[in-house]
Amino acid sequence: MREISYEEQTVKSGNPLARFAHRTRMTMAIDLVTKLCAASGTVVDFGAGPGLFLHTLGEARHDVTLVGHDPYMAPTFPEVRYAESLDSVAAQSVDVLTALEVCEHLYPNELEALLDDAARILKPAGALVISVPIMYGLAIAPKVSNWMIRSRSLKSEYTPGELFKSMVGIPVCRPQNPRTTHKGFDFRELRAIVSERFLIEAVHLSPVPHTPWCLSSQYFMICRPRARS
Repeated sequence: MREISYEEQTVKSGNPLARFAHRTRMTMAIDLVTKLCAASGTVVDFGAGPGLFLHTLGEARHDVTLVGHDPYMAPTFPEVRYAESLDSVAAQSVDVLTALEVCEHLYPNELEALLDDAARILKPAGALVISVPIMYGLAIAPKVSNWMIRSRSLKSEYTPGELFKSMVGIPVCRPQNPRTTHKGFDFRELRAIVSERFLIEAVHLSPVPHTPWCLSSQYFMICRPRARS
């Protein structure tokens, strides 16, 4: 079976609902980062994949320095510089650090390392922008359906009972390996962890803002470093 590219899974998905959700998410991310990043600033994208987000951001903000990091995907766009790790990024040198649709795939120690790196590399007035999928509420049904269509399978990793629990917001157990699944991911737990280290300045929902979170598919957090003692 031909491997499905990142764009075919997201902004060029054959599923119109999935395509709409990912394109709206991308538009919101570009808009948020464009407003947050200072003139001639630096944006680092953790889990950048092939660099589509940074490439699109660069088309809107020609003054921004674009840095990506991804250990699993090769860069596609020549204007995006890739860092081997966030360790190589200088302290207090970054205006905006993004982690878009990646935290749901991290093990607890990796999330802690990301937050440590964010606190170190962000400027005092910098921002950490996180987006993650909402795997509870009404969006879970089309998400599971899209996964089944994309994998050409009638089987789902959710049992009917788990699907019902997810739709009404009851936690579902996560698989031990989070790398290839969103099952059971709860943005509410992530928010609690992040808020211990950062000030959560604002939250945004996509693709239907200004409504209860259970009606949307993505959750954005704009986080600011706490004052250093």
